[in-house]
Formats: sequence, structure tokens, C-alpha cells
Amino acid sequence: MQFCDQEILVDVSTAAIDTGGYGVFLTVTSEGGTEVDNVFSYLGDCASLFEARNLAEIFAKKWIDENIFP
Repeated sequence: MQFCDQEILVDVSTAAIDTGGYGVFLTVTSEGGTEVDNVFSYLGDCASLFEARNLAEIFAKKWIDENIFP
């Protein structure tokens, strides 16, 4: 999943963690292709990958609102 703006690209990856639960990893890249930031958050236990993906999308949107476009 990706969020794109004229100035940044945010790549959102969701993965199962071998110790249990799911995590989300954001890679933020500037318009010129320079990696600006990497963010990881543990989402906790989820009933399914679908639920984890929804939580990851919510986390990404909130992170963008708080850190990129406050």
C-alpha cells in the first residue's frame, strides 16, 4: 500500500512477527528519491492479516497527519 503526495511517497508494509502479532513498517521517500524516514510500529495481535492491514493503514494516515502535514 502506498500514499503519494507531490512531495513524498509513503510505502506501508505489514508483516507477521515470528514472536506473535503483526507490525507495520513505513518508508518515507522525498520527491527526489531520497529516503527521509523509516518508522516501525508493533500492531499487536490481530485476528487476520486483513485486520492488521486496516490497522496499518490507520497508523500510516495518523503518522502522516502528525509528522508530515501537521
